[in-house]
Formats: sequence, C-alpha cells, structure tokens
Amino acid sequence: MAEQPHISIRDLAARLGLGRSAVSMALRNHPHISEKTRRRVQAEAERLGYRPNALVTALMAQIRTRRVKRSGETIAFFSAYKTKDDWLKANPHDRTLQGARDRAEHLGFRVEPFWLGLRGGDSARIARILRARAVRGAIIGPMPLDLEPLQFDWNSFFTVSLGYSFSQRIFDRVANNQFNIIRLCYDNLWRLGHRRIGLAITKESDDRVQHLWLGGFTTSQQVLGGAPIPPLWMEHWEDHPDSKKQFLKWYRAHKPDAVLGIGPDNPLLWMRESGVRVPERTGYANIDLDHKKIGVVAGALQNLSAVGSVAVDLVTSGISRNEHGIPETPKVLLIDATWSEGPTVSRRK
Repeated sequence: MAEQPHISIRDLAARLGLGRSAVSMALRNHPHISEKTRRRVQAEAERLGYRPNALVTALMAQIRTRRVKRSGETIAFFSAYKTKDDWLKANPHDRTLQGARDRAEHLGFRVEPFWLGLRGGDSARIARILRARAVRGAIIGPMPLDLEPLQFDWNSFFTVSLGYSFSQRIFDRVANNQFNIIRLCYDNLWRLGHRRIGLAITKESDDRVQHLWLGGFTTSQQVLGGAPIPPLWMEHWEDHPDSKKQFLKWYRAHKPDAVLGIGPDNPLLWMRESGVRVPERTGYANIDLDHKKIGVVAGALQNLSAVGSVAVDLVTSGISRNEHGIPETPKVLLIDATWSEGPTVSRRK
C-alpha cells in the first residue's frame, strides 16, 4: 500500500488560500483567528490527514516558553473559604500552592491566589478583574462543599481543578490517589500482622473525595480479608461533646487492633485518654499524615506539592495550545503517596 504523502502547513495554506501563519494559528485555536476560519482549516487538515511534525512542535513550544518567561503570565489560583487565608490555615494545602508557585516560576509563569469570598460570593467581581487583566489560566483549589455557583465565563480560561470538591463544572483534574493511598495504609498494617483494621473518619472528608476513602478501605477488606469492621463515619470531629463518645462506642463494640484516621489524629488522642496502649494494644495510622508529624505518627504522606506542580504543567500546556473552556473529554491525573513509619504502629506478636 502506497504511503500517504506528507501534508505540510504550506500545502494547507495553498489549498485554502490563506497565509501559513494564519493556518498555523488556526490549528492551535488561536483567538486572533475567527472561529469560522479555525473550523474550516481544521476540517481540511483532518480531511487531508495532516499531522504536525513532533520535532517542530517541540521547538516552537520551547520558543513560546522563552517568550513567556519575559512576560511572567499570571495563572489564577482560586479559594473560597471563610477568609483569604483560612484554607491554608485549616489544611496543609500551603504545600500545594507552593508547589504550583515553584513550578510556574520555573516555566516563566506566576501563580497568584484569588480569594472568591466566603463560599464564592465574590466571584463576579474577581471575574471582572481577571477579564481586565486577560488572565488565560486558572487553578481551582480545594473548595467548601456548600460553594455558591461561581460567576465565571469559563470559555476565557484553561482551567484545572484540584481534588474533587469542586463539581459545578468538570475540568481536567489533579488529585491525590485516595483509593490507592488508603490501600497503601491497609497493606502496611496487614504486613505488620493486623487483622482487625478499622476506619474512623468524618463523613465530610469522604464526601470531599467522592467516597474514595471508603471505596479503597472496603476493597482492602475484601481483597486481603480480616475482620469486616464497619467504617465509622463521624458527623463532627473537633470541639463536639458527642465525637469522643461516638468513637469509643464504636471502638469497644468492634475491638480493632489498628485504626486508620485522618486530620488531627483525634482517634489516637481518644484511645490514649481512655487508657488504650498504642501501639501495643491498638495501632494507629493517618491516611493523610501531616508532615510535621513525620516520625511521630505512622501514615501516608500525600505529595501535595506535586499536585500543585502538575496542575501548573497542565495549565501551561493548555495555554500554549490556546485551549480554553470545558473539555469534551476531561482528564484526571492521580498522585500517589508514600508510607511513613512511626511509633504508633508495631508488628503484632
């Protein structure tokens, strides 16, 4: 079978009666070319079997990146908790933001946080600011679950969301691999001889990740075995009189020899306050271990800086292709964690 002749941008331009620069820009969805012309060029390119030269594409991307380094184009980073810095204080997501900033600086961009107001109530004003500044890239940080509808023209941005808490639109997404992460924790407890492994987390923490914590835990129970201890979903976590009672009732009923928790390690605190010897009687591991507790508590270290860094890679790639709006086929990129040993677990005798 005869090999199809290679179609170049020069060939497309001649057939369409357009300049090579216009054809190149149309193939990259450049906004300076009308939508009608972009569709016409792309349809003809598809009909003729045009494929870009990978080496030329890489070279041009490098040239464009060098140009961007001089401009320092802004990527917006959205948050919408109680105050401008509340989400950073309440969670370890400062490493996510720093990872995004470091990667952006390396690529010649600049990540700038934008607080959308409590539950996103100020998003319309922020949208006007971003439109005036011609910002083309956005990262949606972790959001409250009761977020108001955001007032953005999403066709103005190439957008990437972090985690699963934002669900008003489906964009490309970067998330920690919660399903694998809890299985990593379960596997390590199993390796140490634990056979009665329990899970005690808040309902909200599982809601925020589309119940991947629960899914990974129940899968581990089915695959590895052990006692079928029901997970404990807690409505409250801190500063609530019923939380400790609820946990201890569950603990005494099911007698786990290891507990998986999250957040501020309240199950560990409650066990110790009740006279439970950790890890001799019951082990404990955190499925989202605070880096400040490395060597103090066992658990999974999520790579939050990588989440931010990879999000910037996706946004800058989208900007270089002049892509924007809601993708037809959204992608999800998952970041795994590493197991960190700690004195709250030990091998069962």
